[in-house]
Amino acid sequence: MTTPPPRPTLRECLEGRGNNLDFLRFAAATGVIVSHAFPLGEGPKGTPEPLTGFSHGQVSLGIVCVAVFLVISGLLITRSWERTPDTRAFLQARALRIFPGLAVSLLATALLLGGAVTTLPLKEYFTATATYTFLARNLLLVEPQWTLPGVFETNVYVGAVNGSLWTLKYEVGFYLLVLALGRAKLLRRAWALVAWALTAGMSLLHIGRLGFWPELGLYFGGGLVLYLWRDRVRMNPWLALLSAAVLIVTAMMGTGLRVAMGSFGAYLVLYLAFLPSRLANFGRRGDISYGVYIYAFPVQQTVAAWMGGPTPWWWNAALAVPLIWLLGVLSWRLIEQRALRMRWRPETPRPTVSSLSPHA
Repeated sequence: MTTPPPRPTLRECLEGRGNNLDFLRFAAATGVIVSHAFPLGEGPKGTPEPLTGFSHGQVSLGIVCVAVFLVISGLLITRSWERTPDTRAFLQARALRIFPGLAVSLLATALLLGGAVTTLPLKEYFTATATYTFLARNLLLVEPQWTLPGVFETNVYVGAVNGSLWTLKYEVGFYLLVLALGRAKLLRRAWALVAWALTAGMSLLHIGRLGFWPELGLYFGGGLVLYLWRDRVRMNPWLALLSAAVLIVTAMMGTGLRVAMGSFGAYLVLYLAFLPSRLANFGRRGDISYGVYIYAFPVQQTVAAWMGGPTPWWWNAALAVPLIWLLGVLSWRLIEQRALRMRWRPETPRPTVSSLSPHA
């Protein structure tokens, strides 16, 4: 009897050409739209999101989708540093991926959308300080500003213009953490695993003054740890099924789901990312997930304003999704893709696969 070949390791999957990462990011961005459609379409007291009820309030679909983004980001950002451990190249690549698209989105939201829907006279709107602090504060990622003068004040979800932006400062913070650890030669397997365990403990203790850092750190750290252990992590369908079962059980129990998402959930995301499928070519014409993410909320609020009152969540999502996808395509082709072409690359030769130590 022939012994079946061993399951591929995560390293082998990363060295292959095909993956479903672009599709997973796109699906996660679209999932955030669905999650936000409940409060934006029906109001905060409207139909409760099914996943929130099923998990006893532990997570929403939006948080699950953010977790998917962060797991993938933890994997790819750590890989990016190891492949090109150059501070200038790393920072420039990250900045070009985040800020050009964000800047155009903020300008379009504040100057075009805000000017079109504000209830204030245009002169008053365009001379209001809050119109321009919206641009500055959200671009600097220090402290988001959710409102614009006279915009969406009669919506069922009052005032918020782009509630999705709250995650970006955490994302950038994790980029800087990888850079700092890489520069200090601390991106090591054992240390990363211990740090992830400490983060899990802080998340379980609900230390309020730390905000969302521990929870989101679980998800980003899950991708980071799995990458560093990539030589020993095998893509096994039985382990993927076990991971799914653990997620379901912890959701039903009403406790431990966030920690499970950062460990078993991270493994499941990467298993699906490298599962052979026709979706491997999904992103061949570009990655529109970031554009979808940063434009979704204001478009959904615009739809809600146009409807003039509470509407079923699915109606809000159905009307908003086509326009959001279109804006995602335009953002990628006109802004993000062109910005990424400006990346500076060091002249030193790129390290070969054999030289990429998991202890680097």
